Amino acid sequence: MDKYQEIAEIVQEITEEAANFKDAVEPTEEVEALKELLDALTRGAKLVLEKMDQYNDRRYR
Repeated sequence: MDKYQEIAEIVQEITEEAANFKDAVEPTEEVEALKELLDALTRGAKLVLEKMDQYNDRRYR
């Protein structure tokens, strides 16, 4: 899977979880949607950091 596709999937998941949060009726649903949103954002941040590290490793070798 290429870098763009990986990021696009995470962005799609974030969009879905934001919609779930918006549509939540009960506080427990809001909390669950926020947890899922945080998880997707964290995975996205880790992916970006890994790709930056890979780039920097190749650049300085």
